[in-house]
Amino acid sequence: MKTNLVDTNVIIRYLVETPDKIQTKFKGVFTFFPKVERGVIKIGLCELVLFETFFVLTKLYEVPQEAAADKLSGIVSFKGVIMPDKPLILSCLEILQTERIDLVDAYLLAFSKKKNMKSIYSFDRDLSKRGLNALDIE
Repeated sequence: MKTNLVDTNVIIRYLVETPDKIQTKFKGVFTFFPKVERGVIKIGLCELVLFETFFVLTKLYEVPQEAAADKLSGIVSFKGVIMPDKPLILSCLEILQTERIDLVDAYLLAFSKKKNMKSIYSFDRDLSKRGLNALDIE
């Protein structure tokens, strides 16, 4: 089965619109994503697209971080969503659901855990509060 990429604007429409209020030209998202969920359609979801979607949801639409991460975890878990490392992204989104931390820091924590890395070069001491040893930059 052929896999095509999906863009941020398609995911945003699906997550923030309702079938009764969406413009006609965008209504397809409500039949498209159930097909993706079942694996009838395969989509490539790039990490940057996912991160941009998180940013748009939390900053533009003011969706709470935990809710945005939960919604995106649902989409990432769809059978038809193809990503290079779904478990890493799901781990990152899980961190965002439980901790007040920014997206990149959550990704760094999930990545370091997966790769068994214990240290990071960073001026951000919040990461050391969460288990990463912040190394001095000299």
